[in-house]
Amino acid sequence: MLFVRRVAWLALIAFVAVVAGEATARIDDAVRMGTPLLASPAHSDLMMHDSLGIRGRPNAQFQKWKLNGEGFRSPEVAKTPKPGCVRVAVMGASETFGYYESEGKEWPAQFADSLARNGCYEVVNTAIAGMSLPAQIQLWDKWVSQFRPDIVVLYIPPAFYLSDDPPSFPAPTRSGPDSPSTRFVPRLLDRLKDRIEFPEFIQRRRVAKSIDRAVAGKPDTWFYRDLPADRLALYRTHMDSLISNIRATGAVPVLVTHAMRFGDPPKPDDADLLMSWHKFTPRATADVLLAFERAAAATTRDIAREQGLQLVDVAAAMTGHTEWFADFTHFDDNGAGIIAGAIAKAVERVPVPRVPREPVAVTGYGR
Repeated sequence: MLFVRRVAWLALIAFVAVVAGEATARIDDAVRMGTPLLASPAHSDLMMHDSLGIRGRPNAQFQKWKLNGEGFRSPEVAKTPKPGCVRVAVMGASETFGYYESEGKEWPAQFADSLARNGCYEVVNTAIAGMSLPAQIQLWDKWVSQFRPDIVVLYIPPAFYLSDDPPSFPAPTRSGPDSPSTRFVPRLLDRLKDRIEFPEFIQRRRVAKSIDRAVAGKPDTWFYRDLPADRLALYRTHMDSLISNIRATGAVPVLVTHAMRFGDPPKPDDADLLMSWHKFTPRATADVLLAFERAAAATTRDIAREQGLQLVDVAAAMTGHTEWFADFTHFDDNGAGIIAGAIAKAVERVPVPRVPREPVAVTGYGR
């Protein structure tokens, strides 16, 4: 009987500790970020799917990430640029949206700070985490182009092209925008995940199991053991389409090669991190993943040269500099500052039209 009472008391104490921890986390979020006490926000709430396709959810907030009234991670922006100012839209995925950086230190924010020293520029960060290139074409055509940017900076991650299925255009919904998540999610759990670091051998085993599950039962012909030329060609086709659609509105594209942490060859200390990246593209070997990144950078250089576009070759300048990356492709504060400065110097050299422009409706998607 005494044993049962002790177990009951321990269970009660544990329950009270969990409730107190959850309440503390919610109060902290309310004070620091204005998150309602009873809300259960999720990272997925930062985006929405509606008749325009996938885009940022207006006024959404999750932890340090806050979107403006148009669904961009930027200050509020009008449809029409300020008179005498150059509006610059930046497009990309999580590396551009911002991930590990301190709040306000993602590269588009530091890029805006750099440009502000040399004139009137409006920088609009239209990036969305996990967004493939076809979805970005759709985002440009149906939404971003309406804001009439003079310059559009493209920092596009190519690894999406090594997925099981090639990137495709998301089908717009016809039933109106989807709603934010309403299910209860303990915020204390997020706090614990942020602070608990698993030992390397445990993390290594978790990654290996994830890869094993993804490749189980796949025939040998499914794997990419050599660089897939058709996927690289598709990357180029989609890049050409986005560039063409941007130019059709009178805006000027600026291309940025995609940088990664891993040099050629990768450092032995980065072996575990490389496998953590490889688990997102299990169809390709780690060597093919690295080769595809290098080939996509070369393709981007070719496109810029052939079309006479400004190129910012951050792949050449940053790849292999482990000190600038928080993981395989996402920057830390210092790395974000490096890429921001390089792009700012290039953008300042771009001649832009100084006459009023109306956005051009573009309906065709290159495939």
